[in-house]
Amino acid sequence: MRTEYLRHEYTWSNHCITGNTLGWGITSSSIPKDKKMLKELEKIASSLEPDRVDGIPVEELVYSPDLGFVKMIAIPCDAGEDHRNNKKIYLYQPKEKQTEDPAVYLAPDIIWNSSEGDDLDTISIEELQDSQENILIKMNLYDRLPDFFRVVFLCLFEKKQSLNIVAPSWPKEEFAARARELMYVIHRILPAPMRKKAGYVSYTEQDIQRVPFYFSSSSCGENCLNLDSFGKGTAEHTENGLEDYYFYHLAELYVKKDPLYDVYMKKAAGYLDAGSGTGNELGKLEWLFYGICQKKHRETLDKQVLLPRIPELLFWSSKDKALQSTADTMMEILHQSKWNRSEKEEYLHILLEGFTKRAQEVTCGEIKWILQSLYAESPEAGREQLAFIREKNKLVYGLLLSEEYDRKGTFASEEFENSMKSFSTMDSYVKNMEKAGIPSSMKDQVIRAGIGLLNQNLFDKERYMVFDQIIRRMKREDQWTDILKDFVGQLEEQAEEFDDEQLETACYVEEMLAGYSPKEAKGILMEERRRRKEKQLPKDIEQDAALVVPVEEEEEEGSFIDYLLGMLPQGFLTGCSMYLSIYSLMIGHWKIAVGMVGIWVILMLNYYYMMLHEEKRYPFWKNLGGCVIMGYLIQTFANMILSQKLRLYYFIILGILTVLVQVAGIFKAKMRKEEK
Repeated sequence: MRTEYLRHEYTWSNHCITGNTLGWGITSSSIPKDKKMLKELEKIASSLEPDRVDGIPVEELVYSPDLGFVKMIAIPCDAGEDHRNNKKIYLYQPKEKQTEDPAVYLAPDIIWNSSEGDDLDTISIEELQDSQENILIKMNLYDRLPDFFRVVFLCLFEKKQSLNIVAPSWPKEEFAARARELMYVIHRILPAPMRKKAGYVSYTEQDIQRVPFYFSSSSCGENCLNLDSFGKGTAEHTENGLEDYYFYHLAELYVKKDPLYDVYMKKAAGYLDAGSGTGNELGKLEWLFYGICQKKHRETLDKQVLLPRIPELLFWSSKDKALQSTADTMMEILHQSKWNRSEKEEYLHILLEGFTKRAQEVTCGEIKWILQSLYAESPEAGREQLAFIREKNKLVYGLLLSEEYDRKGTFASEEFENSMKSFSTMDSYVKNMEKAGIPSSMKDQVIRAGIGLLNQNLFDKERYMVFDQIIRRMKREDQWTDILKDFVGQLEEQAEEFDDEQLETACYVEEMLAGYSPKEAKGILMEERRRRKEKQLPKDIEQDAALVVPVEEEEEEGSFIDYLLGMLPQGFLTGCSMYLSIYSLMIGHWKIAVGMVGIWVILMLNYYYMMLHEEKRYPFWKNLGGCVIMGYLIQTFANMILSQKLRLYYFIILGILTVLVQVAGIFKAKMRKEEK
């Protein structure tokens, strides 16, 4: 098969077709009148640099959305009288735009002769005749094909840096031809949409990041593939069993020319063209490939390898139609396989750890399947795992129990029935269900169960309190109002027969109804309680008064001025004690420091004893806090005074003020006693 190409020559010219008077321009072209295309070609060619050491041609293949695949060959050239280092670039462009199969890289690296302004003829080139298998054998890649697949796919899907393909044994004059052959193979093993990204530079001596693949005789970048040593090492394996499966079996299908390879490539191309835009394309392709293999009954992976990656599959498949079929296939295979109890529990924990709201429906479906299986084997094991779910994720717990709670024989119905046996368990159940949202039908069932518990003992006040909290949590206040109305109506009919304790509970229920609907509460029960209290009033007031036990009046706090008058002297003493204690420790007299602390404790105890005789006083903790704060401030200001003489005057003045305050306090207290 032959392909027809347009040719363009890009070089330095004072009179170029694009209209430039200086700089780079197209000097010869097969389509000199298409200015728009020529300008696009100039942009593409501007970054390609020739090899200036040995002067060998350097090839580059790039993809342009407007032009398709374009191949360029760069060689150095001299320009001007001063022989400046410039370049010529020869471009091959398929006459028919190629978007999937870039046969253009098969164009030879010939140098055509052209004069300035000449039109170039189109050429027709035969495709490469050598087989892909022979090329891989020559490149020492055939025996390590799975690892070669891995390197190529990771470069295009995962790595953020280009792949430097190093070939020390290649003669430089053969670099372009050999690179062309290897890129031919790389393009053939890639899904069609990825070929647009697989550009290359045939020879360079520096790190290049503008294309995914570049060839050199020695390492230029960090991400390298040495063709001379690649086939001699041991095979690479990762902890990702699905990734190993993908590359090994994909390479196997490629070598065997299995029709399933073409089936997968077509599916992968369609998937990549659709593009979800969420990244992780390689991981999704791995699942897509595995799903296709399983539908064709090919080799399967052990479920211990697959289980850790199931949450990601469920996450992707929830919004990705292409992977929904794979997820359904995987769930069917897993459900049909044999499981022991520990494997089920491990799978449940993996699903719980990888739970996301986006995939909550399908994830909860899997967890429900595991729980039902565990309950069938051992109800105790099922309850244990359900309790584990409640502790780890209340949302999942609520979602699981909100379904089939009214269907007999399910773990959800068992949990519901057990939780409705008392108000404490009912309250805990509703609280755990709150995050997932309680279905309306379940709320009705809870209210019915609560009414049944209330009827068991109408005079248990605490039951009404707990059920009121449950009702509020479920936001069913209107329904609760109607229930309270019925209860109050029943209680009013028998109000005269209640004892005092029962009447108190009945009044509490009536007050609760008044809180929700004041118009519905008639006050009959509270009127009955008031009437009974009036009957119990003592006939002999004096006799009854004698029986009254005097109630100790609450202590009344004094005024803030009284507080200061009492606290300031003690605060001054606290400050003095602090200062003298610290000073004694500084000069080594720890015994004096201990003594000062002891004196301060005695003073505080004496202060508290004096306070007990005051009719109006502040709590002791307030006085103690005030003393400590004031003492700290006095001691801090004293340390800030460097002169010992000034420091002495400071304490003398404070002492005189303290005496005056204390005298004023004594005089005021004495006057108060005389007035009484």
